[in-house]
Amino acid sequence: MATSGDLAKALSELLNEPFSTVDLYGRHLRAAGLLNIKGYGRGAAAMTARDAAVWLIALAIDHERGGDFAKEVKRVLALPLLDAIIVPDDFADDLHCKSAKTAGEGLASLFHDTLVPRIREVLEAGRDNVIASFDGDGQSIFLSIQGSHYPEVHRAALLTFQRGERRRRNIEKTITVHGRVLLEIAKLLELTTAA
Repeated sequence: MATSGDLAKALSELLNEPFSTVDLYGRHLRAAGLLNIKGYGRGAAAMTARDAAVWLIALAIDHERGGDFAKEVKRVLALPLLDAIIVPDDFADDLHCKSAKTAGEGLASLFHDTLVPRIREVLEAGRDNVIASFDGDGQSIFLSIQGSHYPEVHRAALLTFQRGERRRRNIEKTITVHGRVLLEIAKLLELTTAA
């Protein structure tokens, strides 16, 4: 069982973020009721894939100075599925992210999907076949799981979560979190392939 302290430490190390920043975001998320809370120390709540998704989103998006931190995170969690491309049709039959309707559900499912043997084997071999990309403004989230390519036919599940038309800016910031990070968090949380 991983507590919020364990998850904060892992996020700090895996994302190369100062622990003080990760911890501060965790306090804001707990105060807003976005993370499981149940006590402290040995009695602390076990963190879930949903908790990890919430915390990761909070760390990945930019926050408006003086803005409503919780409202920003909730907005991104609720981004609806805009598009899903799965090639071939049966590629994602054993993946949970394919049935996600919101960005929060998709990212939480993706943690579980990194443990599916055919995905995990590739990640543990050092090849990154899973990516979660976040628009810095929190306007969209893109999830990708790639299968084998050459000499096989291209195999992939690509999901985009976004509300409405995305406004274009002269400079856009995108944060990409690679599958190895997601897998390490999934192992820390002792998740299974069942979402």
